[in-house]
Amino acid sequence: MFNSISMTRLAASVAKAMDAEAPKQAEAPIPFVEDLVKNALGGKADRVMIYNPDCIPMWLYQKYTEKFAPVLAATQLTVPVATVMPSVTPVCFGTMYTGAMPAVHGIRSYTKPVITTDSLFDSLRRSGKRVALSAVAESSMALIFQNRDIDYFLTPYDGEATEKGLELIASGNYDVVVVYNQEYDDMIHDTVPESPQAMAAVDHHIEAFTRLTAAVREHWADSNSLVVWATDHGNHIDWDGHGNHGEYRPEDINVMHFYGAYPKR
Repeated sequence: MFNSISMTRLAASVAKAMDAEAPKQAEAPIPFVEDLVKNALGGKADRVMIYNPDCIPMWLYQKYTEKFAPVLAATQLTVPVATVMPSVTPVCFGTMYTGAMPAVHGIRSYTKPVITTDSLFDSLRRSGKRVALSAVAESSMALIFQNRDIDYFLTPYDGEATEKGLELIASGNYDVVVVYNQEYDDMIHDTVPESPQAMAAVDHHIEAFTRLTAAVREHWADSNSLVVWATDHGNHIDWDGHGNHGEYRPEDINVMHFYGAYPKR
């Protein structure tokens, strides 16, 4: 069974939440997200924080739901989402932020060219939003969305990316802060998806999201804010005994996204 809501709909959902222009080729927003923003924020988010942990599958959330309690506590809406094929990082994040299928944005394999298709980073800037991206240097997120009119903060690894994200939120200088982390994806390839090292990485991602959302509550208290946990794809155990992804199977395609709305105080 595959989830029915496509990852192509995230970009327009975030744009709609901010009453901003959507990427030109993005698919329609998700009604659940619109309802959350309407009911909790009166119809518009002034600021958005998006956290992108790499490779967290829906099956992991289903099997270890209690581990995700801090994520559930920080959000109100959980959306089962289907990613795209091939289910690898640059393809999936390309789709997430353009709102378009791989055949449209152009990345159809594990390569990292700069996407020229209109993206959420572009449309938010056209709408006057100030945008920052904090990501691990040389990662897909650091490379495929280069040359946008946004501020880039590229770091050695996850810890520094999260710390920079916290600084950016605290500064109050941005309407949108995007933070990318990759440890769990690294660990599943080195070991297996449920190894001690991989599960510790999941804990680190949950902790990072908890800290980022707490910073939003503290430093963006004068704004209506939306927080998003949006992973790119899932994973499975491959023939060689290590974790992997990229196939058309529920373990790789099905993921969970989480949305939280924080009214201004």
